[in-house]
Amino acid sequence: MFQNVKSIRISDQIATQIRHLLLEGKLKPGERLPTESELAEKFGASRASVREALSALESEGLVERRKNGGTILRRFSLNRVLSDVEFPRKLDRELFFDLVEAREMLEIQIVELASKRADRMELNRIERALEVMQEDISMNRNGIESDILFHQCLAAATKNQILTGLSRSIGHMMQKTRARTLEVPGRLEECLQEHRAIYEALASHDAELARRLIKAHLAQVRLIMDELDLEKGEP
Repeated sequence: MFQNVKSIRISDQIATQIRHLLLEGKLKPGERLPTESELAEKFGASRASVREALSALESEGLVERRKNGGTILRRFSLNRVLSDVEFPRKLDRELFFDLVEAREMLEIQIVELASKRADRMELNRIERALEVMQEDISMNRNGIESDILFHQCLAAATKNQILTGLSRSIGHMMQKTRARTLEVPGRLEECLQEHRAIYEALASHDAELARRLIKAHLAQVRLIMDELDLEKGEP
């Protein structure tokens, strides 16, 4: 399972092998790794290189090194990796439009999968997000958090951690755009109606209807963005 490594950065190769073995399922979360001496022998490397590799993996949250308890493997979290990605604070015009396009493509795929995979628990969470937005309207709040919550619940309903992580990341980049569009008089009420229609399509497991509704929803968002000339500003 382990392979000898011969390179200047031995520790990097050791860490990479362990990451791959975790991803491939050959090493399981909760398992205890061999001792540093045993790993050094298996990799054909020094204990110092093994120790450096384990330190790197620990900083990534992939292993837990316990005093007198060895090294325990932890779950490889793709959401965690995506959440650690740093994004530019300002987007130029071209990158901004790329972001809008990526969001539209992503959201369409999300509702298609969610309409097929969402169970009662996920549907309840989406429904709760609608209730929170209704409360925002009643309390005259801006609705940003409830809008974010709705779209995050949609992504979670796909049961796909990559889509969920990407949705969260893109949502973070577009937070200022979301705030400005929801400031348009009457937009929050319209948004709630559009969200509710999407929810009903998901609850009926109607993927085609959900797809049409999310496309219409995003087209309306883009129209408002064009009217506000947001492409010249910062998302």
